[in-house]
Amino acid sequence: SISIKIHHEVLKVNPDEKSLTVRNVNSQEEFVDHYDKLVIATGAGPILPPFAKDKITNVFTLRDVEDGQVIKETALSENIKKVVIIGAGYIGLELVESFHNLNKEITLINRSSNIMKPVDQEVRDLLIEELKDKNIDLRFDHEVKEITKDSTGKVKSVISDKGDFQADLVVVAIGVAPSTGFIDNIGLKRLDNGAIITNEKMETNLKDVYAAGDCATIYHRVLKKHVNIPLATYANKQGRRLGEILAGKDVNFPGGIGTSIVKILDYIIAATGINEDQAKENNFDFDTVFIKGRSYASYYPGSSPLYIKLIFDKNSNVLLGAQIIGKRGAKHRINSLAIAIENEMTLDDLAYSDFAYTPPTSGPWDPTQIAANVGE
Repeated sequence: SISIKIHHEVLKVNPDEKSLTVRNVNSQEEFVDHYDKLVIATGAGPILPPFAKDKITNVFTLRDVEDGQVIKETALSENIKKVVIIGAGYIGLELVESFHNLNKEITLINRSSNIMKPVDQEVRDLLIEELKDKNIDLRFDHEVKEITKDSTGKVKSVISDKGDFQADLVVVAIGVAPSTGFIDNIGLKRLDNGAIITNEKMETNLKDVYAAGDCATIYHRVLKKHVNIPLATYANKQGRRLGEILAGKDVNFPGGIGTSIVKILDYIIAATGINEDQAKENNFDFDTVFIKGRSYASYYPGSSPLYIKLIFDKNSNVLLGAQIIGKRGAKHRINSLAIAIENEMTLDDLAYSDFAYTPPTSGPWDPTQIAANVGE
């Protein structure tokens, strides 16, 4: 049988007694429950900096569909003309597109110039050019100090160390953190950001306690260590695999390499494996190549530029990472490159892989293979 308790929160976990202290959030009643196996799948939540902790009307964070619906309903008002987005990661940049489509005046504020951290500067520069072309007011290297409100409690402005920006609506999107605060003192091994460290069966260091999804780690198959990458792909796969494990199947979750893709305005941006910063931080002896190719045969109508960066081991030429940006043709290519990285293929292996060719989809040499040949 399945017992579902909604509107309840776990206050404490006692792994020695295999018990949970639970509170009904409506009645405030507390009680103790017990488990044979415990799965922690609490996800991650938006990081809320000090300047955003006061309740101000029309200041939002975005975690789930309900948050998105409220933001959309608010933004559709004719009174909302100036939007300030704080944070230039995936969520912040996707929101730029959403508000741009609603014809809002958009200011994008970020604490550094390193927007969209999974990619390197060559790709970042093309994205910045696209944002400027769409008249997005970019304010990089700004430290937000305060969000002000008017006499009615509505947001008035965002104040940074370099300026004051009027706002009718603000979204704070500076990142997420694993929702694991309720297990601070039970002895679970975690990363510095709070993500629960798990093995290939999603077991923690505590007996009969498992973790999966954004609150947990995955094993990075290039970095050879446990990392926290809060992507829906990993949460879905870990959930399915953990269900099989708890049902008695002897299977493992193999980990991942950070493959991601996002649409921002007219560009698709995709990345897999490691970037240059990660290669340097983890002492890889590496080299890179960056090329401008075409989404498909250059003579075919509608062909557009497609930029590809490859990161590879300097001695073995084994592929370590890849990034793509363009208006067309990124999706299937990043998936091919992810498979190549997972299987430790060399540039030569990639260059002579048996890829299909027809002018509406590619040239005789796929752009990924051209990049591999240039790298060699």
